[in-house]
Amino acid sequence: MLGQIKDSFVRYEDKTVTSHQTQTRPANIDQLILTIQREYPAAGIRITGRARTIRRQAELMAQRIRANRQEFLNTYRAAPHITEMDQWFTQNRRATAAQTSVEFERIIQRARARGAIISNHLSDTARDISWPIGTNQQLDAIEARIQALGATVIREPNAAGGRHWHVDW
Repeated sequence: MLGQIKDSFVRYEDKTVTSHQTQTRPANIDQLILTIQREYPAAGIRITGRARTIRRQAELMAQRIRANRQEFLNTYRAAPHITEMDQWFTQNRRATAAQTSVEFERIIQRARARGAIISNHLSDTARDISWPIGTNQQLDAIEARIQALGATVIREPNAAGGRHWHVDW
């Protein structure tokens, strides 16, 4: 079975190389993901995360910092609100998950009021996708294709909710 998946992945990947040059930029993030799913069917890519509310974003960020502070700091770009979250967490290690989420929600609201971009999930221009099936070379090819279509990819192998790729439009 794995050999069949691998063979179909390679065959499909080879077939799409010439068509990549003529394809136009997708209209939105969902069209981009559909394009990738169609071009790499054996990779088993599915959407695992869509648009979020501020509360849900705060919950996920709280979950991540509580699971692995270093991974949290490596995932998010250095920004005042990330520093504020880290300082609050460091000073309140005994806080519950709910307390951490509530404080992170407050921090996010203040940061957004200052014009900060917290996550493109809040503006519905990001998707989390399942970690694609394939070799490192195949994963690199998929990531390069996503970038060629106009998006960026953050590989999140140690995310608290499970490994995935974050795709920003």
